[in-house]
Amino acid sequence: MGLLTMFSCILRERCFRRLASRFSTVLLFLQLVLVFPWQGASVQADEAHKAELRKHQERLQRETGVVGKVKTFIRISEVHLLAAARAVKRTSFVEADQFLTQYMESVEQALKTLKSSGRNAQKNPAGFKEFEISLRKQLRTLDDLKSRYSFEETDTTDRAIRAARSAQECMLAEIFGAENTVRRKKAVNQPGKDSK
Repeated sequence: MGLLTMFSCILRERCFRRLASRFSTVLLFLQLVLVFPWQGASVQADEAHKAELRKHQERLQRETGVVGKVKTFIRISEVHLLAAARAVKRTSFVEADQFLTQYMESVEQALKTLKSSGRNAQKNPAGFKEFEISLRKQLRTLDDLKSRYSFEETDTTDRAIRAARSAQECMLAEIFGAENTVRRKKAVNQPGKDSK
């Protein structure tokens, strides 16, 4: 009985070593196949983001018209928002917050450019409309990004949403007139007043 027990114990130990060796080989293979390509993809995405941003910043330097500048700022803000979405997919929320901060800066620059142009948006809405439409799309993306954050970490996304909504309201006031947007806001805030 003792010899048989000892023999089975040796066999189990050999099997365990083989199994452990195979398991570590499988883990190494999975790491090579699954983890490293994602890291390479993130590096490629970062390089693509930087190249795209550089291209739009060069275009911004060459641009002389207000509408062209605003359209370039719109593209820059979209590049930042796309980079933030990629970072959130990788669960790199700190990096996403940095991109969202850059997004807010580009939205603010576009708004400042339009306001300082002195153009009448009701007579010539070019640039104003494009900016408002892009903000509408970007707000949907920001809401989607916010849903992927934990409740405690939504500060930057909340600030980005507030900045985009504020810019959108400003564009609507410029395009339709402040008196028309005030009435619209009151109607939205008090839906039961008209039914009386």
